[in-house]
Amino acid sequence: MKAYVIEEANKGVTKEVSVPVPNDDQVLIKVMVAGLCGTDAHIFKGSYYSNFPLIPGHEFCGTIEKVGKNVKNFTVGQRVTADPNIFCEKCSNCQENVQNFCKDFDAIGVTLDGAMAQYVLAPEGCVFDIGDMDFTTAAMIEPLSCVVYGQKRARPEVGDSVLIFGAGPIGLMHLQLAKHNGATFAAIVDVRQDRLDIAKKLGADLTLTSDKTAQLKEQFPEGFNMVIDSTGVPKVVESALTYVKHAGTFLIFGVCPQGTKIQVDPFDIYKRDLKIVGSFALKKTFQPAINLLRSKAIDVSDIIGEKITLEELPAQMDKFLAGKTEMKTVVYPNGLLK
Repeated sequence: MKAYVIEEANKGVTKEVSVPVPNDDQVLIKVMVAGLCGTDAHIFKGSYYSNFPLIPGHEFCGTIEKVGKNVKNFTVGQRVTADPNIFCEKCSNCQENVQNFCKDFDAIGVTLDGAMAQYVLAPEGCVFDIGDMDFTTAAMIEPLSCVVYGQKRARPEVGDSVLIFGAGPIGLMHLQLAKHNGATFAAIVDVRQDRLDIAKKLGADLTLTSDKTAQLKEQFPEGFNMVIDSTGVPKVVESALTYVKHAGTFLIFGVCPQGTKIQVDPFDIYKRDLKIVGSFALKKTFQPAINLLRSKAIDVSDIIGEKITLEELPAQMDKFLAGKTEMKTVVYPNGLLK
């Protein structure tokens, strides 16, 4: 089969590799669509905990090609996705229902070969039926499930105002989910006007380019009930905290470079009764994400960017690292879909 393989840090090639064989408890999935994620860039650069060589790709969907002899709930030909996170369900963290900190954790596309290939393996327990959902939409289930987890950790209350920094794919999903969860006013900030135009279409009540954020202080001097950072830029994170209303919540969702620092006045957090919430990966939120997409409560059609094949992925990764791609790149390992 064809696969995109990161052979060592900063070196990825599309080449022929062997088709993986499912064990008794696995399914072999023919990958129809896989999404390119910021985590893939960290892996490519060698700044994540992955080992090489590795086939990346943890956002994907497809059809079942083969099933192991112990698989009971899925059959060949079924349209599926899979949660890439494989938890042991035995360690102390899993037993305390914090599986995203599993001590014997594996992840498809991160520690195990992933979906930037024509076929990928997944344990039956991680597989979800997608019914007749179109494959391109279904490739967004994994990133949406991360957003769902973040808002489960820091959910806006009915009638809240929300401010989001970053109008990329993640920020735009946060926008829609916040409104769905009860926020009655949502503002969003980004450096790019074209992304803000999409945000307006998806329900943003106010959009501002980052050079005009002074208007936020003028129009909303008391701040917002919830502020969400989806940029992962330390300076933005530091600034974003100042827009949180008294007794409000700040959700740090974007992934800042490890080891970076921001300046925060702890007295300010104390005096203003602020809540600062982190959100790492996801935990059992695949089915809610599927439900949100199936019901069309979340629209990802404008979040999809360039559609490419595996052969185009090496060049696209270079563009992605340079910040020159448009929205969410999706890869079609078995050929572009009509």
